[in-house]
This record gives sequence, structure tokens and C-alpha cells, in this order.
Amino acid sequence: MKKLLVILLLLYPLTAQAEMYQWTDGSGTVNFAEGLGSVPKKYRKKAKVVGGEEEAPAPRAAAPASDSDKPKGEEQKSAKKLYGGKDEAGWRREFLKANSDLENAQLELSTLQGRLADTSKMSRSEYLAIQNSIRHAETRLQTQQRRFDELREKADRLDVPAEYRK
Repeated sequence: MKKLLVILLLLYPLTAQAEMYQWTDGSGTVNFAEGLGSVPKKYRKKAKVVGGEEEAPAPRAAAPASDSDKPKGEEQKSAKKLYGGKDEAGWRREFLKANSDLENAQLELSTLQGRLADTSKMSRSEYLAIQNSIRHAETRLQTQQRRFDELREKADRLDVPAEYRK
């Protein structure tokens, strides 16, 4: 039954709206589930979201009010320099998310490739399912790499300081 579930999960790794979770059980097996409710309770805290290709909407800067309308504390906050409508925290969040998505895609691909290291105990359908999943993971990795490169180019155009990109 568990093999059937694994095969089904591998056949449809990139479902449209579901969040995929990954965790490692006590025996070191990497598992995937399509929702936090499907992850055993004792592994939920360690489960990681895999995928999440939709980008989080960028925070928009509010229209600046005149200095006379702002309390003194807010005048200092608005003195932060914005790059493309985002402050330091916004850029850091965006780079952190892009980097995390890229690392997750790389991890997913390497995990799938590692499963093909020993095919002696694997059925043909399992092998084909893993190969199909690898193709999807490679496409996802390319997409995440392109998004990361585009973010870096955008930051270069806007002269975002290097320390905001970590």
C-alpha cells in the first residue's frame, strides 16, 4: 500500500494548488505528502514545504504623507531608502525565498536521482515514475534558477546593495 502511495505521489509531483511536504522518518527514508495533515504528527515540525513556485506578492510602498502629518517616530521609518518600492527587509525576504525555492528544487532533484542508484529492487513502473518525476524536477529547477537570475538582474538594475541579497 505504501509503495502505491509513493508511486502516485511521484506520478503527480507538481499538482496545481496543493502544497507538497517533505520529511525524513526515523529510518532515514525521505517521504512526501500533499498536505500537512498527511504528515505523521511526530514529523510535522520537521516537515518542509517543497515547491511553492508561486512568488509571494511584493510589498507595496504606501503613498508618502507629508512630514507634518506624521508623528516623529514615523518620519525616521520613512527615511529608509527604497529600491524599486522595496526596503531592505523586502529585498532580503525576496532573495531568501528565491534562494530557498532554488535549494528545495535542487534537493528534490538530487533525492530522486539518488533513488535511481539502486534499481535492483525496483519495479519497472516505479523506475518509470521516478524518471518522470526527475523530468518534472529538472524543469522546476530550471524555472527556479531563471527566477533567481531575474531577481538578481532586477536588483542590479536598481542598484540594490549586496548586503540586502543574502
